[in-house]
Amino acid sequence: MTQQPDNGPPPLYTPQKIEELRVRLLGSTVKRALIIVLGGKGGVGKTNSAMQIADFLASLGQVLVIDADLANGHFYRAFTQDGPSGKREPSRAGIRPIQHRVRAEDHAGRIDPTACQDMMAAIGEAPEPFVVIDFPAGDTDTTQRCAEIIVGECHENDIRLIVVVIVGPVDPTPLKVLPSLLPLLRECDRPILAKNTHTGVNFEYLEGSEVYQELQALPSIHITEIEPIGERITEALRVHNVPWDVLATATPMRIRVEARRLRRKFHDMWLEAIAHEAV
Repeated sequence: MTQQPDNGPPPLYTPQKIEELRVRLLGSTVKRALIIVLGGKGGVGKTNSAMQIADFLASLGQVLVIDADLANGHFYRAFTQDGPSGKREPSRAGIRPIQHRVRAEDHAGRIDPTACQDMMAAIGEAPEPFVVIDFPAGDTDTTQRCAEIIVGECHENDIRLIVVVIVGPVDPTPLKVLPSLLPLLRECDRPILAKNTHTGVNFEYLEGSEVYQELQALPSIHITEIEPIGERITEALRVHNVPWDVLATATPMRIRVEARRLRRKFHDMWLEAIAHEAV
């Protein structure tokens, strides 16, 4: 694969278009947005979706990306590279990647909210207009425990809160996970349910469920589908840590054409999903 040049690929959008898109995402008054990406279990495309969102937002402004899925760590590696000292350092201008645990336990094994409180304090103090968090896969207990802290911090700091839940086909895991996430989905500014079609398109198990009807009844819900990514591009993203901006501009033509199409598709999809309805 290729390495990103020092000056990076050319910008996707003009300054005027960037301002227009920022207003669509934030509204006319809010200055910042927090996007939390959740999945019921590993392998549903949670981290890939978080990478797509971060790539889109980085085209519009500075982004803080937080890898809270420390057992995986791929979200952090996707935006870092080996530095001269052997430590990982940011690999893309405009994206500040950090790792932060969100789960802590007390001496009795009960969930301690301290880690979540610390993370939200860091977000409250961060200068970036956009923050994307890749949450631990399947850890709904921690998500439930953190929900009130997350919502409260966003309200206090005038941050628009978007919660994205990624689900896969056939697997019934979301039927167990989604009910516990409903309180957070109700309280956030924009709940998003994204159906990942990478391994299939049969979501009947979900669409016929009671929890799906409850989700559809949420006033600001947005339900979307994620287009599948081919094996070659998936390998570049997951194995070689080649970011979307490089895939779409500096790889061989046979990869670049499809990567460019998918990147535009994902930008449009996430813009529509996240966009502020009042604008």
